[in-house]
Amino acid sequence: MPLCKAFAISGISKHQYYYKRKISKQGVKPSQYTETVSGKKIDNQVIVDEIKKIHGNPDTVYGYIKTTYQLKTMGYKINKKKVYRLMKAHNLLGKRYGFKEKTYAKYRKVLPEEPLQVLEMDIKFVWVEQVRRHAYILSVVDTFTRVVLYHTVSFSITKKEVKKAWEYIIINHLQPNDCLNRKIDIEIRNDNDKRFSAETIRDFFKENQIRQIFTHPYTPQENGHIESFHAILSRHLKPYNFWSLEELEQNLILFYEFYNNNRIHGSIAYTNPQTFWLLWKQNKIEINMDEKKKKISFKLKIPYHQIYQYTGNNEPEGSSLLDFEKIENNKKMISAEAS
Repeated sequence: MPLCKAFAISGISKHQYYYKRKISKQGVKPSQYTETVSGKKIDNQVIVDEIKKIHGNPDTVYGYIKTTYQLKTMGYKINKKKVYRLMKAHNLLGKRYGFKEKTYAKYRKVLPEEPLQVLEMDIKFVWVEQVRRHAYILSVVDTFTRVVLYHTVSFSITKKEVKKAWEYIIINHLQPNDCLNRKIDIEIRNDNDKRFSAETIRDFFKENQIRQIFTHPYTPQENGHIESFHAILSRHLKPYNFWSLEELEQNLILFYEFYNNNRIHGSIAYTNPQTFWLLWKQNKIEINMDEKKKKISFKLKIPYHQIYQYTGNNEPEGSSLLDFEKIENNKKMISAEAS
């Protein structure tokens, strides 16, 4: 019987009939240990335990890339492929956030060349059960280092509170860094909130030689750094129900401290904001600016395990993770006092 007729009867294609399985060579088996910068071999289970320790804090449930840089900072010679394999094998990859198509602002993208050059300010609200109303959180972020320079929480944010915030920033950040004598053209970006556009606030910025820029309506991308920070803050606050303003304040104090001093950011060479700022001052950060794409990227000039030699902190970052049990204890204490 001709093959074509047999194929038609049997339903087998020519490809299936003639296919021959290729015999591939056995690949190299995954290593069972990880080497440290000192040359010591560590069992992979220890690395898994370190990852679980990092993920034990709800604000450092990183993906495999940030986890890789966290482990490098702790002194391990490891790449992201191995971290991905270990995390996948132990169900530590967690949820993936869907990536949506980005809409970019058409006007005046933020391209700061040094700290304190471009700052962003915005307000977020959080529900407080005791009084059944929203509390307002005012935050100011430095777009270059991602450091939160100031925050306050209250049931009412007025133009007086905004002015008070900027008096603090001028005294504690702009003046110590000698911004005026260095002729840094300081720009503050905010939306068209009436508290930011009040005449007294605009005059205050003018008197202190700070350029105030208003974003276009319905374009949060023009204030993207503070919007990104608020997304991080929202994920942190989501599991909590706050009974009182005091309970919210205690939570925020710990969160902002942790955000500035511990939380890794991919956009600042996989370091935390305060560490990045210190390394920048010591010329340990390489900056690459793509004028065509209007994009800035950073690269660390030193190995990650040497970071603490330049920042004055000898503790490995994994052992200094913020203990969020303090938040729960504070919540219980405040609830007990309220009852």
